[in-house]
Amino acid sequence: MTALFVASLLVMPATADPQPQGEKPMDDPVVREKYEWSNIWWDCANDPKLPRVLLIGDSISCGYSGVVTKLLAGKAHVDRLGTSRSINDPVLVKETTMMLQEYDYAAVHFNNGLHGFHLEGEAYAAALGRYVKLLKDLAPDTPLVWAASTPITKSGDVNTLAPNNEKVTERNALAAEVMKKHKIPTNDLYQAVVGKPDLRSTDGYHYNKAGYDVLGKAVADAVLVHIQ
Repeated sequence: MTALFVASLLVMPATADPQPQGEKPMDDPVVREKYEWSNIWWDCANDPKLPRVLLIGDSISCGYSGVVTKLLAGKAHVDRLGTSRSINDPVLVKETTMMLQEYDYAAVHFNNGLHGFHLEGEAYAAALGRYVKLLKDLAPDTPLVWAASTPITKSGDVNTLAPNNEKVTERNALAAEVMKKHKIPTNDLYQAVVGKPDLRSTDGYHYNKAGYDVLGKAVADAVLVHIQ
């Protein structure tokens, strides 16, 4: 297996135009977090025999990707782009372009919703629409599956949703409309884990082994239908 971890100020060259033709510029402000990171993984990079699936997301996707890899063993290699970049960050465009130019994929399972909270509802939806256009331009024949963002609980209290979880539910509703427009199915990871405190870590965002097992199984099932 081959892994590459790139942290902080990641800048990668892109050979494709980062702004899809005909789309309005990414003119919403790009607000960076104190630490930005990327976690990129190519599974069995030297093996062309099996099809590949790509998981795009944040640290939640990094947590369940190992489960997906185990469940799809012998059926597909599972690559990963985990990133803290907000949906309107040009670096996300560069990261995504690199991944989709490196290999052909049987399916791309993607999410972006728990970072970049500076973007209000319509700005988030517009940026997500542009990102979907980018994916379709880069991989026009690849099935796409959208993952709803997972809930946020209060730090130290796995039984209570955090006040900013309202942002998550708003974004999930907006994303559902974007995906409906583009005829992309939604894998509802929010409903898979909401109200199940036994699956959660106490930090408010992440999951324990049982939680990642649930999420990984849902993701594996969603992409398995696209593997020949």
